[in-house]
Amino acid sequence: MKKISCFLLFMVLSCGPTPIPLALSHYVTAQEALANDNLEVAQAALVQLSRSAETSIGILAEKAAAASTTKNVRSAFKNLSNAVIQTQSLPEGFAIAYCPMAFDGNGAQWIQRSGPELINPYLGASMLNCGVFKE
Repeated sequence: MKKISCFLLFMVLSCGPTPIPLALSHYVTAQEALANDNLEVAQAALVQLSRSAETSIGILAEKAAAASTTKNVRSAFKNLSNAVIQTQSLPEGFAIAYCPMAFDGNGAQWIQRSGPELINPYLGASMLNCGVFKE
């Protein structure tokens, strides 16, 4: 049986060979929750992100967490995603995705775990797999 140890050290979550920044972990938890139309989990992850990220990202995460509807959280998450993509180098196992249909055809991008399935935080269950991986 292979033993995997996970530990938290100076704002980096490490499970295996590639450390995952804690802020990215909270971001992806919010992304996955929005894809699953789970407002409460998304807001809780965004609160955690606001506490663990650098100031500019933290402010955007706080604004997204404070939104009262899924639609408003998703709108704020778009701005947050753009900022995270600009400042975050992606560890192995993560990719940037893009949906051209989000926000009335204006499109939006986000970071998610790499894998066979894309899960869209902007359209949720209505069009869960809409989009493409950019990287």
